[in-house]
Amino acid sequence: MSEIKKLSELDEKQADESIRIFVDGLFAQFAAISKDKEKLHKLFKKSLDYDMTYAFLQDGEALGFLGLGDYQKRPIKLDEEAFMEIKGGFAGKVAFGAMSAAMEKPNLSSPREICIEYLATNPVHRSKGIGSKLIEFVRNIPGCERIELEVFSKNPRAIKFYEREGFKVVSAKTDLAMMLQGSGKRIIMRYGQPVNSPLNHIR
Repeated sequence: MSEIKKLSELDEKQADESIRIFVDGLFAQFAAISKDKEKLHKLFKKSLDYDMTYAFLQDGEALGFLGLGDYQKRPIKLDEEAFMEIKGGFAGKVAFGAMSAAMEKPNLSSPREICIEYLATNPVHRSKGIGSKLIEFVRNIPGCERIELEVFSKNPRAIKFYEREGFKVVSAKTDLAMMLQGSGKRIIMRYGQPVNSPLNHIR
């Protein structure tokens, strides 16, 4: 049996499995914080909003991860103590401030929009429809008229996947840090009908 549940509804083992999928799947984005996945797991275990993050479960085993943002909140609020254990010092404080601002400030301007901030699946179970089921879950959230997400230009497989799911590329943003890491530009993709409120975050 498959189901999608909030991390707040999971037992500790399932939540840990979900966070590991998240760290593994988004490792390229977070490698600037640490290249130690155990340290990242500890950080995000304390930083994720368990009511804005979801797991795809198959017979009780976590196989997929979904993090959603809205016009008021995003699914990560960096835990300063855990972050400083990794980075430390004055440079760590500067990095914490910059990353907190980048990761926590809402991207959307309308209550009828949802942002897929993070989507990842267990690599052993990729190409089995888990990502599609997670997107369908988002489409069926009451009041959601438009879905937005970002993907990196150096990840053509992800871009093709979202295009198959009906998303269209609407813009691109240059992120120097991610460019230097080899991820390319941030590609903004969108699904659904326009809403009345403008999207102020598109440059």
